[in-house]
Amino acid sequence: MRKGMFIVAAATAVCLTGCASVQTLTEDQNNAIAEYMADSLLKSDKNYTYNMKLDNDNYQEEPTATPQIQPTAVPKPTASPEIGSTMQPVTPLNSDNPTESSEPQQKSVSLSDAMNLSGFKAKVTGYKYDSAISTGVSDISAHKGKKLFVVNIKFKNTSGQNKKIDMTKNKSSYVLNVDGKDMGTPLITIANEDTQFINKTVAGEKSVNSILVFEIPSGTKLKNVLLEVTNKDMMAQVNIK
Repeated sequence: MRKGMFIVAAATAVCLTGCASVQTLTEDQNNAIAEYMADSLLKSDKNYTYNMKLDNDNYQEEPTATPQIQPTAVPKPTASPEIGSTMQPVTPLNSDNPTESSEPQQKSVSLSDAMNLSGFKAKVTGYKYDSAISTGVSDISAHKGKKLFVVNIKFKNTSGQNKKIDMTKNKSSYVLNVDGKDMGTPLITIANEDTQFINKTVAGEKSVNSILVFEIPSGTKLKNVLLEVTNKDMMAQVNIK
């Protein structure tokens, strides 16, 4: 059947070329016409399967988009405190009031207020750093490997009249601080001018001098020296050097 159709198509092509008086077709053109007519006839045949030849060189398959996988964030485990490491200290709270510290807060005040003076004004006037000092009634010497740091304090009567100053009943405490290090409290001496034992009447607008004697290591470098005076919830820090 298919062979017969090819013969009919070829004969038709020959007839067409024979009848044409206008233009003579080439062999390739005749073959192309014959092939076209044969394909047209064969398409009507139900037993014929039409095959389309693909140009493999020019055919390109549409690329399929690859889905983007978003990485899932993995939470980092919390590091446990290393054994032996120093932890930030927690301030203990008062059980009666959890919002308040169990330790009283000290407020910064003047030297006179920290000494709880009435009618007098206290002022640090200088210092002395030596192995020994001489007072009106005795000599004070430092122990071996130590030196004396003497703080001079003046009390002025600001009341305008005679007034007694009695430091023997004063509850203030004194600490010498050198470069942030606590050097301790003053010595107890028999010197008449020892601040801790001043007890005398002072005329109005007059002053009385006193001393606080500290004993510190002889090799101490004196860069920043403070006198800290506290009385209950009050505190005064006086720069000496």
